[in-house]
Amino acid sequence: MIGASINAVIRDRIRDLRDRSGMGRDELAERARQYGAPESFTANVVGFLERGRRGLTLEELLALAGALEVTPLELLGDQAAVLVGEGQVEAPVCPSCGGEAGQLEKTVRADVDQLGELGPLEETLTKTAVRLAAEIDRLSGEGIKELPKLTRELRSAVEQILNGRRAVDPDDEEDDLDDLGTPD
Repeated sequence: MIGASINAVIRDRIRDLRDRSGMGRDELAERARQYGAPESFTANVVGFLERGRRGLTLEELLALAGALEVTPLELLGDQAAVLVGEGQVEAPVCPSCGGEAGQLEKTVRADVDQLGELGPLEETLTKTAVRLAAEIDRLSGEGIKELPKLTRELRSAVEQILNGRRAVDPDDEEDDLDDLGTPD
């Protein structure tokens, strides 16, 4: 089972990287929240992850990677192939790959093409988004129960991509109150 092996790798990697950095669970949880983990991400959650008693969401994976100063793929170790599709013939995972794609995957690929040049984290996130879209397209039978989870993970990946792309224009930060005295 892929999920079990990923959780085992993550469990060990989180503990190892946290120990190497000298961070306690509280500090790691706080840093992860600064990188986008939900407010409910606490030292207890870190402990559950390290003991393999809890799975990890994509949002938490990205936040932990940032907090531990590694890429999400480095955090996944050998299991990163699951997300980037190494050895996966049936579902190409990058916008430049060929092959048949379902409707959602085609839509995500088209959206990714519109992004232009990607940074390393964006590249990982877009590959993950395309991979999740392909999985959603292939759902059938009992697998359809995974739809809500996969949809949340896809949404999270897309939100992370978009949040990384949003740049604040310094001119927009000025208030527009200085023109209140002049009627339009």
